[in-house]
Amino acid sequence: MDAQVMIWSTAANPAEADAIARALVAERLAACVHTHPVASTYRWQGAVETAAEVALVAKTTAALADAVAARIAALHSYAVPEILVTPITGSSPAYRVWLAESVANPAQG
Repeated sequence: MDAQVMIWSTAANPAEADAIARALVAERLAACVHTHPVASTYRWQGAVETAAEVALVAKTTAALADAVAARIAALHSYAVPEILVTPITGSSPAYRVWLAESVANPAQG
């Protein structure tokens, strides 16, 4: 079974987060995407900024990580979207199977 990963990103607002999450799941690039409101503090163009954002956590396979990152970037409003890939080092066997089945044949959507 292919290695599994979580991909973290943030979106500017709930509508953008929902559009990204729905596209990833509908296109079978991610098995599931959680969204959470977050407050982010970051440096941008030399200034410290704070903004309300929506975090996205997508569960997928390592083999699809680049495709997920490309899809997030294509749908995203930010010039530099945050896209972080973290290996899943443990999960229940049933969850691993479900995740793998959920992203099988992503070209078929």
